[in-house]
Parts: sequence; C-alpha cells; structure tokens
Amino acid sequence: MESVYQDEEVLSEGQLTPQDQLRMQWRQQPGPVPFLRQKNVIDQSADLLPFAATAGLPGWITPGLFALQGLVLIALVLSALNWQMTRHSGRLEDEITTLQANVQTEVKRQEEIIAATQAEIKRISTSAHDTFKLRFSDRPLSRTEALALLDTSLEGTQKSEEQYKQKMAVEERELRARQSAVAVANSGSPLIFSLALLMAAGLFSQGAQKDFSRNRHARRLADYYLYFATTEGLWPNLVLLAFLHIALSGNAYGLSGLFLSVGPLFWVVFWLGFYFLLLRYFVMVARELYKAMQVRQPANEWGLENRLLLRVHNSFIVVFAGMEAVFLALCYAFYIMQKNLV
Repeated sequence: MESVYQDEEVLSEGQLTPQDQLRMQWRQQPGPVPFLRQKNVIDQSADLLPFAATAGLPGWITPGLFALQGLVLIALVLSALNWQMTRHSGRLEDEITTLQANVQTEVKRQEEIIAATQAEIKRISTSAHDTFKLRFSDRPLSRTEALALLDTSLEGTQKSEEQYKQKMAVEERELRARQSAVAVANSGSPLIFSLALLMAAGLFSQGAQKDFSRNRHARRLADYYLYFATTEGLWPNLVLLAFLHIALSGNAYGLSGLFLSVGPLFWVVFWLGFYFLLLRYFVMVARELYKAMQVRQPANEWGLENRLLLRVHNSFIVVFAGMEAVFLALCYAFYIMQKNLV
C-alpha cells in the first residue's frame, strides 16, 4: 500500500504546472532574505524561470533590482571602502609630503635671511659710525646707502619668498587634484565594471533576439540575462572586483615595489588570468540561458559556435568600454576643476 501512495504522490507532482512547481519551490526555500531565496530557486530550476512572471510569487524581485542587489551593491561598498583607504596614500601622497617638507625648509631659510637683514638694518640705524661695510658691497657705504641697499635686499627676499610660496601652493594643489582624481578613477573603475555587467542586458538582448528570433522566450532574454548574470556571478564578481582593486590601487597599498620586482611578465599572466575567469563566468551565464530558452547547447560551449556566449561577451566589452571612457573623461574634468580651483 505504501508503494502505491508513493506512486500517486509522484504522479501528482508530475502533473503540476510549471507555475505550481515554482510556487512549491518558493515556499520550500529557507530563510527570510528574498534575494537568497530567489537565487536558490533560479539555481535549482533555470528551465522554469520563463514561468516566474506568471507564477505570482510573493516577494519575487524584478530582474533589474535583483542584479543591482547581487552585482552592483557589493561593488559600490567595495569601491567606497577602497577610496576611503587609498585617497591619501601612495606615490602621490609621498610626493606631497616631500614637497611640504621642502617648502618648510626653504621658507625657514628665507625667514632666517629676512631676520638677519632686519637685524642689520636695526644695527646700522642705531650705530654711531658714519660708514659701513656690507658683504655684498666692495666698498664702504654711508648710512643712507647701506640702509637703502638693505631695504632693497629685504624687499627682494620677501617678494621672492611670497612668489615661492605661491608657486609651491599651485604645485601642491595640482598634486592634490591629481591624487583625488586618480583615487576616484581607481576606486570607481571596478564599480563601472559591475555596472557594465548590468547595463549590457539591453545590447545583449537586441543581438540575441536576432539569433533566436523563432524562440518563444527570446523577447525576455534581457530579464534572463540579468537573473543568470547575478546568480552565476555572485562569487566570480567578488573575485574579479578584488583583482581590479589590487591592480589599480596596489600602489596605495604599498605593493608597487612588489609589482616592479616581478616585472611585466607578471602583468601579462595577471590579466590573462583575469580574462579567463571573466570568460568562464560568461560561459556559465550562457549555459543557463540555453536552459531557460529550452534550446540545445552547442557541443563546445567555449567555441565560436556558442552564439549566446559571443553575444554576452561582446555586449559587455562594448558597454564597459563606453562607460569607462565616459567615467575617465569625468575624472579628468574633476581633476581640471580641482586644479584650477582657487
């Protein structure tokens, strides 16, 4: 009898609609966090994702907001922390510190010259002698000539000191502006990377719909991309972000000596490894997209015949290149503005 009841239960589950199966999986997910529950459902049943819009799942997160929470939010936090830790450190900070020390030394030297000149003026003014020998004159001078010469020297020294301070202030302001812009660029580029993963959805969908125009799920490819880019990219995105922060801000963390010691071959291997991880991530996204579209995957998912992989890859590259170019232009404008700010 037990075996008969089990068969009836299996049969009953097999007769459930895709929407009912999704509702059942949604109710079975543990934990109060909707994002994690939704990630588990998508991981377990990628082929049922096309029916999520009609299943009426309470707390189900829309594709854009799901990608913002899973990809962009952590990138924003990491970029903010990186900026806070690196904005006053690194090679440019060392240059500013050296500049300030040199200015202090030079100003102290000129102040000593000014003090000595003023003391000499006071001495001559109160002296009973009529002629005076100054070190920058080859003949004895009268009181009037000596005081005039000393006043001219004092005025020149004071003017030179003021000009030097102004010049060094401009140089320090330029270094500060460059340091600020570089910190924003180095900390913001990884954020742009994650944003590009999200923003590539539209371009990917336009191209992929042409490749799979007869597929009934093709019109929702942008949504599927956002879902799978997030579920498959939660950890890969973290690793790639860490790589970018280390590569771009390593100087501020005191790693410049290490990078110089290993030579250019290190960077070749580093960026090849970075690209391989990124490509592997795109392969995983394309694999899940095929499941959701209910299309047979290509025999070689790493090959050029994998049209979804090519679309994901090329769409991201185009979007990231465009966004990064705009972001760097804004950073340069920020540098110019700070540099010329009086």
